Amino acid sequence: MAGGAIGRLGARPSTARREGATRDGSRGDMEACERAETGDRAWFAALDDEDAGEGGSKLVEALRSRDDDGRTAFHRACASGARGREVVRLALDRMSKEDAKRVVNAADEGEWTPLHTAAALGEEETCASLLASGAKTSVRTPGGQTPGHYAASKGRVEVLEKLLSADDEWLTAEDGVGATPLHRAAARGQLKVLDFLVDAHSKGSIDVPKHALETRDKRGQTALLVACEAGQEEAVIRLAKHGANIDARDAEKNGIEELAPKLVSALRGIVAER
Repeated sequence: MAGGAIGRLGARPSTARREGATRDGSRGDMEACERAETGDRAWFAALDDEDAGEGGSKLVEALRSRDDDGRTAFHRACASGARGREVVRLALDRMSKEDAKRVVNAADEGEWTPLHTAAALGEEETCASLLASGAKTSVRTPGGQTPGHYAASKGRVEVLEKLLSADDEWLTAEDGVGATPLHRAAARGQLKVLDFLVDAHSKGSIDVPKHALETRDKRGQTALLVACEAGQEEAVIRLAKHGANIDARDAEKNGIEELAPKLVSALRGIVAER
């Protein structure tokens, strides 16, 4: 998702507009997108009381402006990390609930929503604000990834906590290749995420539900086998200690002996100690 170039900034919002990629038929205001990316809260605050006609406001109109990648100005603020947080706070504080829900769930041309972006970046505060304003955790990219998939693969435990506080449906969501967030964390060796996800599936119980560790992707691989193939040895050991089946085999009949021969002895020892 490429960002737009930052233009020259003036003291007040201008009326100059440029046609951008728009999914709702409105004209794209690149200045609004650029101001959002630089975190120019004052510029957006100055729009707050200006009427855009038909019961709307200049602020909402500006926040819904899209760049050439289909990202709204609000999305650009969410993608700017700490720099854009003040714009995000202002927007969510001053928009109506209905407007806020539309804005936080507006996807770009790649079908990324602001929550996908904030989750991938590890923007815990922004994610919490988006969720409180109605952002959907189940929304997917063309590849089937939810915000939870991206947070898991990038090790964003704090973000996952926020997502779980909203709902838990994303825990078992499978993307286009059948991978769950647990598969994604295993492939990247995200040990803290693995612990968090296993605990989340357990819901406080000592026993981990079988489906949590044994869900298979479209290649027939469990999270443990994914970690084996990716060479994430610590993740393999961690999943085995959580109770993953070390005798699982994928669709091509590959198991730990083929995918992680160096770990076979250690894994057998872990099972013997259970």
